[in-house]
Amino acid sequence: MEEHREGSIPLESVSRHSVVSTDETPIYHEHGRITPPGYSARDESGSSTNHDEELPGYSQVRSTGQMVGRGHSARIHRSVWVAFGTIIYVVMAIYAWAIMATMSFRPIKGKSWGYSLKDNVYEDRYNKLVDYALDKHLYRSAQIIQAIVQVATLPWITVVCASAAVIYTQNQKNAMDLRLRNVMALADRRWNEISLYWSLARGGWKKHGSTLLFIAIFVWFFGVITYPVQSIFLTSQVIKARDQPSQRALIADFVADSYFTTTPETGVDVLNTRADLSKADGKTYHSNLWDDSGEAAFLTLTGISSGNFYSQIPSGFNTGLVRQFAPRLNSTAGYETIDAIDFPTNCSAGTDIFYVDYLSSYSYTDTSTVYTWGVTACMPSNSSNTPWNLTHNRQDFTETLYLNFTLLSGDEYPAEDNFYRITVNTTAGYFELPNYLNGGVPGPLLEDGPASLCDKHCMSQDYWDSYQTPNLRRRADGTSNTTTLRNASWNAFYDQVYKGPLLMTALATFGPGSFFEEFTADFEAMQDAYGTGVSEEICLSVPPLYNLLRNVDVGYLQCGIYSIAGDVIWQYIEQFTSSASLFPTVFTAAAYLANQNLMKQLPGAWYVYQDLGVDIHIPSISRAGVIVVSVLMALYLVPLLCLSIYAGRYPRWTSRLDSFVMLRFGAFAGDKVFPLLVTRKQDEVPELDEMPGVIRDVAVPSDEDVIKIGRLGFGEGGALQRDHRYESFKADDEKLTDWESRDMQTSIRRRN
Repeated sequence: MEEHREGSIPLESVSRHSVVSTDETPIYHEHGRITPPGYSARDESGSSTNHDEELPGYSQVRSTGQMVGRGHSARIHRSVWVAFGTIIYVVMAIYAWAIMATMSFRPIKGKSWGYSLKDNVYEDRYNKLVDYALDKHLYRSAQIIQAIVQVATLPWITVVCASAAVIYTQNQKNAMDLRLRNVMALADRRWNEISLYWSLARGGWKKHGSTLLFIAIFVWFFGVITYPVQSIFLTSQVIKARDQPSQRALIADFVADSYFTTTPETGVDVLNTRADLSKADGKTYHSNLWDDSGEAAFLTLTGISSGNFYSQIPSGFNTGLVRQFAPRLNSTAGYETIDAIDFPTNCSAGTDIFYVDYLSSYSYTDTSTVYTWGVTACMPSNSSNTPWNLTHNRQDFTETLYLNFTLLSGDEYPAEDNFYRITVNTTAGYFELPNYLNGGVPGPLLEDGPASLCDKHCMSQDYWDSYQTPNLRRRADGTSNTTTLRNASWNAFYDQVYKGPLLMTALATFGPGSFFEEFTADFEAMQDAYGTGVSEEICLSVPPLYNLLRNVDVGYLQCGIYSIAGDVIWQYIEQFTSSASLFPTVFTAAAYLANQNLMKQLPGAWYVYQDLGVDIHIPSISRAGVIVVSVLMALYLVPLLCLSIYAGRYPRWTSRLDSFVMLRFGAFAGDKVFPLLVTRKQDEVPELDEMPGVIRDVAVPSDEDVIKIGRLGFGEGGALQRDHRYESFKADDEKLTDWESRDMQTSIRRRN
C-alpha cells in the first residue's frame, strides 16, 4: 500500500472516491461527457487494497444499491433561509424608505404638517392637540434600519446571487449550456470585481457571461448607486409642525356695522383723537404702525410716510402655521399753498359741509396794539356721508380740507392770510399677516379681500360671515344741518360712526370743543383757579399737533399764568404757518391716529389665531427625488426578491457556490487538466471553455438496485431530483426512511 505524501488530505469519509492517476489524462467525448483517468475504488475502511481496480468513467458509473454499511447518501433539499432573509431585508428597506418619504410631506397619522381643509372646521379650533411621539419614534427607527440596510446591501446581494447560482448550475437543459468558466465567474462573485468589467469591455461576454451573471450585475449596480443617489436627494430639516391654534385677538372688521348692538357713544372718537393729537410727538414708537416693505420697524410719527399703514395687530406679529388676515388703513397727506381766489366760497352757504370760522382780537394792558388771529376751515364735500364702503374688498377715497390762518398785528391791513389745501388719500382693505408660509412678511393689500386667498392653511376669522363679502354700500348716518360755528347742530358729523380720517382730524383740531373754541375760557378759568402760584413757563394745555409742528423751532409756547390766551393761540397759529413744509408728515400722522380711533370704536368681530407650531426633525426630499429613489430601489429589490424565491424553490446539491465547490470541481478534473502552475492569463486557458459546468446525476441506473443512489458529476446525465438519494459526505448522511427500510428488508429476504 502506498504511503500518503506529507501534506496530502485523505478523503476517507467518501464512500466511493475517485483518485486521479499520475499517468493518464481525461478523455473528452463529443457530447460533453468526461471520462477521468484511473478511478479506483476504496473499501469502507479507507484502505487502497483495490487500487488497481478500474471503474468506468465518472459520467458512466452505475448507481450502487444502498446496502447496510455501504457508503453515505442523502437527499437534496430546498433551502429557504435566503428567501426569508431577503423578505426581511426588503421589508426593512421599504419600511425605512416609506417612513422617510411619507414624513417628508406629512405626519404618519395626519394630512399635513401644517393645516388641511379637514382641520379648519369650527369645532376643531380649540383643544386640537397633536401628538408627534409616534412620528418621532418611527423616524428614529427608520434612520437606524436605513443604516443597517445600507451596510447590508452589497453583502446580501452577494449571498443571494451565490445561493441562486447553485440552482442555476443544476437546472440547465443541456450539459454544455454552462461552461466551467461561466461557473467560475459566478463562484468568484465577479460582479463585484472591476476586472470583470474590463474583460467585458474587451468583448469577453462570450467567455464569462451567463444569464445569472447579467442579473447579478444588474442587481449589484443598482444596489450600489441607490443609496448614494438617495443621500443626494434626502436630507433632514427642523420644521414647525402644527400644534394647538390659539385665539390671540378679537379685532374690528370693516363690515362690523351689522354686529352693533348699541351705537357707539357720540363724539367719543373725536375726543380720543383730539387727545391723541395733543399727545402726539416724534419720540414715541407706535407698535401698530406697519411698513409696506415687510420689515418689522420701530416707527415714530415723524418718520411716517406713504409706505406705512395702520392695523390693530401689532407690527411684526406672526401667526405661524395658519394664514390670518387683518384690516389695514393707509392715509397719505399732501398740501398746496393756494391763493385766496382758490378758497371755496360756498362753505358757509352749503349744507352737510364742515365749516368753522374763528376770529378774535386781543391786546396787552401796557400797550394799545391790537392783535388779531383767525382760522377758517372748510371741507366743501358732503362730509355728513361716510366715504367708507362696508366691504372686505379694497377701497380708496380722497378728502380735502381748506385752511386759512389769519395773523394781524397792530393797524396793519389787510390781514396776513395763509391759504392751504390739504388732501388725504386713504386706501383700506385687508392684508395677510406674517406667517411661516409667506416668509414672515406682511402681505400686500388685497384687491378682493381674504376670500380670494384663503386655502387649507386658513382658519376662519369672521364667525358670522366666514370671509363672505357683503354687498358694497355706503352707510349714511345723521341728518342735514347748517354747519356754521356755534349756531349749527353737529349731529350729522358726530353721529357718523365711519368718519374719514381727515374729517376726524378737522373735528378734533378745529371743530366744536376744540382748542380754538375752548382755550380762552379754559385759560381764564385756570388763571382764576391757580392765581399767581403757577409760573408762566408752564403750559397748562397743549394744542393738537403742536409737538409735531415744533420740528421747525419758532420758540416754545408760552401759556403760563401771566400769558394772554389770545397770545397763546397766536403762537400756535404762527407754528402752523411757519411749519407748512411739515404738513404732509403732520397730517399723515393725524390721519393715522384718526384711523386708529375709528377702529377702536368698532366692535370686535374678527378673530386672529396663532399657531407657532412645535419643532420636529423630519426627512426632506422632493417629489421628484421620491420618484427617482423609488424607481432605483425597485430595480434592485424586485430582482433580488425573485432570485431569492428562485433559489429557495428548488432542492440543491450544495448550500452555495463557494470555494469548497470549486475545490471539488478541481479534484474531479485532476491535476492533469488543471495542474498547480503559475498563471496570469486565465482567459487563455482553453480547458475552462471546453469543460461543462452543469451539475447532473451521472450514475447509470440498474434494475438490480434496491435503492438507487445518484452520483453528482459533469456531462450528460439526468436532472437532480428531490426524492432521490445522492452520494454524500459522512456529515450529510441521512438515515433510511421507513419505506426505504422496508424495501431493503424485502430485497434481502428475496436474495436469501
